[in-house]
Amino acid sequence: MSRFYLCYNLRTFVPHKSPPMAVYEHPLNEKIRLFSRLEFLIHRFNFYMKHPEPENCHSALIVLLELYNLSSRLDVKSATLNVLDWQNQALQRMAELEGSDQEKLKEVLDKLDNRAKKLHEFRGQLGQHLKSHSFLNMLKQRAMIAGGVNGFDLPIFNFWYTRPVEERIADLEGWVEPFKIAHDAIDIVLELVRQSGASVNQVARDGFYQSTLNGDREFQMLRIELPDDALYFPEVSAGKQRFSVRFVNADLLEERSKQIVEDVEFSLKICSL
Repeated sequence: MSRFYLCYNLRTFVPHKSPPMAVYEHPLNEKIRLFSRLEFLIHRFNFYMKHPEPENCHSALIVLLELYNLSSRLDVKSATLNVLDWQNQALQRMAELEGSDQEKLKEVLDKLDNRAKKLHEFRGQLGQHLKSHSFLNMLKQRAMIAGGVNGFDLPIFNFWYTRPVEERIADLEGWVEPFKIAHDAIDIVLELVRQSGASVNQVARDGFYQSTLNGDREFQMLRIELPDDALYFPEVSAGKQRFSVRFVNADLLEERSKQIVEDVEFSLKICSL
């Protein structure tokens, strides 16, 4: 069984005065894990670009280099197109069912087709536009060293860093554009995944919960909701046929966390189209 823990700690506010919840997500296959990482990086990039002071542009540049590294190791474009095609087929089958919301399905299918078309129009693999970029490849090598992307080791970086803000923004937005095209497609993929399935209230006895997965279906993600003020968090271990969740005490983050020994109520959604 593979063990992987990923948490955005997304803050969600449910209508009708429900208490705020912390959402923990656990991808169940490599493609959804890849998409979640890309989404996380693009969100960070956009955050820094909202206030493009030199320090935030530096942080956005580091995120861009992370996107570049990720796309250098994995064929993000092909993975995204494959999942878009798979979701398109799944929704086409859903549209044939009696009572399905044809208008809503058509809207989603049109979005999928539009995202796939834009990706097809982009030539080559994602990140290929940066492979021959001397400045960014120099920074990519320096980024492996803690504090390595600086102006005293790299005068060319100091030159770029002190350019007018409009020039820095134009550079960063131009470099990240292909990744945002992929993100637009990934965004709808993850939205459909997150909306699939139903949330079910569960209880982890003595802080531990275990369940099986139906082998006839391909599951994409687990979503666990806890009260926003809970002083514990879930660690998930998942395989193709089963998964387990243990809830860990977070009182003392500087010490090694321990499983709590009390019953935990939580909401669980097993996402699958």
